Amino acid sequence: MAIVVAVAGAGDVVEGGLRSILRGAPDLEVLDEFPHFGVIPDVVIYDVVGLIGDDGSELFGFIDQQESAVVVVGREQRPDLAARAMAHGAAAYVSLEADGPDILSVIREAAREELGFQEPSDWPPALGGEVGLTPREVTLLGGVVKGFSNGEIADQMSLSPNTVKSYIRSAYRKIGVSTRAQAVSWCLQEGFDPV
Repeated sequence: MAIVVAVAGAGDVVEGGLRSILRGAPDLEVLDEFPHFGVIPDVVIYDVVGLIGDDGSELFGFIDQQESAVVVVGREQRPDLAARAMAHGAAAYVSLEADGPDILSVIREAAREELGFQEPSDWPPALGGEVGLTPREVTLLGGVVKGFSNGEIADQMSLSPNTVKSYIRSAYRKIGVSTRAQAVSWCLQEGFDPV
């Protein structure tokens, strides 16, 4: 019996590439359109870039319905998106840079429900996690990336300007920068959202 797979959240190029890999596997049946009335796939492959467009409503709907295992495909440049999907309950994560056989293996494992719960150490790293940024430092750097002044960040977060300055200095040390422009450049390279 074939594993029924659907692709969601992906743009044309990524969807076409995933479909090409999936169609080469004789044990998989790929839905031409999704959602497809009356057909519930065993696995939904979701490109986490789709989170940017709808703030997660489509992906979280798939996960919350619990009708299909959800495998998220992420990018190394945006580990925050994959981490967010995994934290919400996606069954598995695979990098878009993975080889076709690795992607197929993750899909098969998810379909057989052999993955079980993945420990957070198996998830892609959170923003700034590799350099030890705290969640507060990540939030403050996010404000810097968006162009807010320290005073504006302090107002938004109900912190004193001196507290904001201390957190930002600490974050700068951890990421190895000394200026605001360097910090913005580092953050953009690490996947911080500039919007």
